[in-house]
Amino acid sequence: MKDINGKSYTITTNTKANEPLRHQILGLSRTKGARVTDNIGQATYHSGQVTLSRRFHGGLFFQSAYTYSKSIDNVSGSLSTDELNATRAGQLGANIFRNDPRANKARGDFDRPHRLIISYAWDLPVSKNGIWGSQAFQGWTVSGIVTFQSALPFSLTDSGAGTIFGDNGNGSGFLLCRPRAQQITTLPTCTPEGAVTTIGQALLPGALQDHLDHYLNPNFFTSAGDRLVVPANSAGGATAYGNIPRNAFRAPFQQNWDFSVIKKFHIRERHKFEFRADMFNLWNHPIFQTPDFVGTDSPGTFGSISTTAIPARLIQFGLRYDF
Repeated sequence: MKDINGKSYTITTNTKANEPLRHQILGLSRTKGARVTDNIGQATYHSGQVTLSRRFHGGLFFQSAYTYSKSIDNVSGSLSTDELNATRAGQLGANIFRNDPRANKARGDFDRPHRLIISYAWDLPVSKNGIWGSQAFQGWTVSGIVTFQSALPFSLTDSGAGTIFGDNGNGSGFLLCRPRAQQITTLPTCTPEGAVTTIGQALLPGALQDHLDHYLNPNFFTSAGDRLVVPANSAGGATAYGNIPRNAFRAPFQQNWDFSVIKKFHIRERHKFEFRADMFNLWNHPIFQTPDFVGTDSPGTFGSISTTAIPARLIQFGLRYDF
């Protein structure tokens, strides 16, 4: 452009600098506006429980409890301490995923649809006749707790999303076929670039142990940085939040077996002892945690799982004395 004296000059606009012009409420910029508070958290929980218990003849006790439930909310309070307006950064929920409480409604961060607990204890019925009546064979008990449960849901992230509102990192990317040059060829690929994909296509088939490097297929997601938009009052491109819903995926199903062996014996009448061996994660099965990294903007490390929800098999011994 030229001024009245004929001198040329250039006007440049920073997309974050003019973010207040695009904010949901004029004058309440995430970075420059006043602090406000509001009641934005909403949640519902529905469940059904069934419990079955029975004490059998011969010293056997059995109990099982099953819960089917669903938790739905727009914020679970787990992303940060200020997402519900504790600080200015969280004004009107500005620090929650996707920066929109209304569009954030989904399964809660602690949602577990299925949970089955089975517990038992059995005082072994050993005959007291002959040698079987000695303390070596009497007073044995076995018990255990078995857990089967759904794992927790998780959201995909995109560190470059949301710059259209001056917000980086709270977006999720897009359900679109990733550009061909960025796809990982050792995983199922998709064509054409930019084609609409589904959540189901991103789930890799087969045994979990075969794809721990990629629990989900990054080829079916496109990062926000690959879909720039030019907002009003801006001279450059910016990124949106993406269209992948919050908590759209769930970590691997979990199970755990704990087992105990107890031996009771006594010396005379007043001195009683109880020795026990407790085994946690009896079969030493790995119970995998949520993927370590779920950033759609880094397909190379996307969806990798390297941690477990509980440790490897643990055995502990205990001795109790009553008198």
